[in-house]
Amino acid sequence: MNRTDPRSQALLETKGLAAGYGGQSVVSGIDLAIHRGDILGLLGANGSGKTTLLKAVTGQLPLMAGQVSLGGVDLATAPVAAKARFGLAIDPADLPTSLSGRQYLELVASIRGCEGDVWPTGDVIGSLGLGSWLGRPIADYSLGTRAKVAIAAALVGAPPLLVFDESFNGLDPEAAWEARCMIGELAFTRDHAVILSTHVIETVPAFCNRAIFLADGQIVESWDGPSLVNASPTPGAFEAHIIGRLRRSKAQRAAKRLTGRVVL
Repeated sequence: MNRTDPRSQALLETKGLAAGYGGQSVVSGIDLAIHRGDILGLLGANGSGKTTLLKAVTGQLPLMAGQVSLGGVDLATAPVAAKARFGLAIDPADLPTSLSGRQYLELVASIRGCEGDVWPTGDVIGSLGLGSWLGRPIADYSLGTRAKVAIAAALVGAPPLLVFDESFNGLDPEAAWEARCMIGELAFTRDHAVILSTHVIETVPAFCNRAIFLADGQIVESWDGPSLVNASPTPGAFEAHIIGRLRRSKAQRAAKRLTGRVVL
């Protein structure tokens, strides 16, 4: 792709990103660039910094150091314009239960400055099986239905960068398959990019064309498309590698508690 084309500009770029809570960094030294067509799998143990990283790049958490730009717009200096360039599927538990699904989607659309019926592909509501639920209060929804509404909200207005933090949890197999097909198609058209944080390791080599592994708030391993293929020479090979990484991270955290040091 011609990098002089505005469409070739990174949809997300971080330089030296550090973020955390109470003056204590959770992630640091994060350099990342995501372009149209990328589906990035974000892996790591609980507490590795995955959610903190996603909160930082989506403006929910102030940076302690570094820079975040979305489609070339600096998040710190132009937050409204920057935030219009991504769609985030929030934790289903954080959905406003007093609203109906339709009201929530309309709210997200109004914040994003778009119509509530603008979708990046086909019949999103029908594909997710939400048609009969949108008029009912979110308080009445099951976990799976709440997850579907959160995913739909990420897609409304067709933002170029789509961010999912364990968003497929709670979906039944058919709904999860529909969501992956729909989101994968969006990246395949090269109009969109996707970040998918997940604990379902086998999803990554099957669905993603890039991946990173976080440990103690830093990127300690990354894969592009060819290296993801090479990391899966036999069924389960990639999963076994990641499990080994997770065990090593667990051992490092235990060592840190004893010595105050972390070896990456």
